[in-house]
Amino acid sequence: MSGVKGQGIEAGSRILHIANCGLRFVPPILFLLAVATLAVACRSTEAKTSPRFAVHTLRPDNTMLVQARDSGVDTMVQVFPWREIEPTRDQFHWEVTDQLVAGAEYYGLNVIARLDQHPAWASEVALSLNAPPENLDDYGRFVERVVARYRGRIHAYIIWNEPNLAIEWGGAPPDPIAFTELLQVGYEAAKAVDPDALVIAPGLAPTNSNDTQAMDERLFLAEMYRAGASAYFDVLAAHPYSFGQPPGALAGDKEHPTFNRLAELRNVMVEHGDADKPIWITEMGWTIDPPPEQPDIDVNLEQQAAYLADALDLIRREWPWVELITVWNLSIPTAGDPFGGYSLLDARGQPRPAYHAWQQAIGSRAERNSPVPQPQPQNVVQILGKNVVIHLGDSDERPPWWPLFGGRKPSLTWTGGFYLVNPGSADWTLLLEFMQLNEIGTAVTINGVSLSPDLPQQDYTRRWLTMRRTVPASLLHPGYNEFTITSVRLLPDTQHRNFVWDDFQMKNIRLVRSPD
Repeated sequence: MSGVKGQGIEAGSRILHIANCGLRFVPPILFLLAVATLAVACRSTEAKTSPRFAVHTLRPDNTMLVQARDSGVDTMVQVFPWREIEPTRDQFHWEVTDQLVAGAEYYGLNVIARLDQHPAWASEVALSLNAPPENLDDYGRFVERVVARYRGRIHAYIIWNEPNLAIEWGGAPPDPIAFTELLQVGYEAAKAVDPDALVIAPGLAPTNSNDTQAMDERLFLAEMYRAGASAYFDVLAAHPYSFGQPPGALAGDKEHPTFNRLAELRNVMVEHGDADKPIWITEMGWTIDPPPEQPDIDVNLEQQAAYLADALDLIRREWPWVELITVWNLSIPTAGDPFGGYSLLDARGQPRPAYHAWQQAIGSRAERNSPVPQPQPQNVVQILGKNVVIHLGDSDERPPWWPLFGGRKPSLTWTGGFYLVNPGSADWTLLLEFMQLNEIGTAVTINGVSLSPDLPQQDYTRRWLTMRRTVPASLLHPGYNEFTITSVRLLPDTQHRNFVWDDFQMKNIRLVRSPD
């Protein structure tokens, strides 16, 4: 979802409906060709299985993962921001995505990861925009690292987002040929690591504009095909927003595209020989709180709920090539949040009517014969990865020091969530590797309970040491648990070229089950 999408005047002025598939009016000489083109798109749905369902999360916590599961979906779409995972070249921060993937597995949710949002070192374009890197190989290496880390655990990968908008292309005019080059790099990087990985071409923004700020998504997709994009994706994503209009609204001389624009994108696929590929809707929704520049796309709470159910009914009835449907979004709206009006939740984190309407429309996973996978018992639970370093303190130091956690100065605490299937009755052992812990009083808690004693002081050499603490099983519970480490600032901010007084780093934090 990005900014303004629907402005401009639609090219066609009349719609001819054939078999409820929304065929645009065409000159008679092209009519038979158009009908043939739509043959696949309009085929019978009698043998079609139900599509799969997803929600697009933004920054989900454990509560939202539970809400996603309880909504009845089997999948979540989530941005894996390049700038947050690799803010410094070759230093990867996996703590957030590791926790998210573990939580999704615990609740039986597939993950579709969207890979975009450049870091500052990859492009001179301001971070307020989404810019392709100056060196495409940098992006390829990022994709490789993500796919290698989550191979077999992540369902599919979306390469970039809405590149037909300038704000998603570094402020430059949309360039389908240049984007196809990026798509190729991402596709080949993912497949080199995991040939079975599904690579998704990104959803394009529905727009009638054709200028330096936006390019009609139908034209953009056609140009992608002409540039050879078909060889570089397994699934086409789509963002069929209809900007306040109901799903069944007919296209015409209107400012904004309608939901039916998706059928026109399908026509482009068929025309270029890609009828066998499915479409996954990775964003879809209506807003009750539009931005000031688009007041006409507003709907009320009842319409928001009804339109989601109506859209699902239309897809099931007419578009068998849609295999996954994702609602944008599941998040807690905040003041001035441009995406909050689309959310299934209100500002208190409580479900809006749209949540319940969607839940009822899709039915339970059991009704769809989509059972929730049961997580397997664990003997080792990774809280912080072996190669994930957290630096706490208040000093900016050169390698081997990593940047301060969260970019904060000082950065004195870190909390990591982890999931347990069955804590059992025997004690667990907490193992933590740390480097140059100098202060007295650094404390570790699990689920709010301190582990004694506090962490020991270390000498001022840059050595990694391992700390052990016993964790009674009574401190742990099935599902979500929290580990917190809190540093103190007793010594002055004194630095020397060979050591630092008040900073330390940690990695490879895990719980190991003791034999019963």
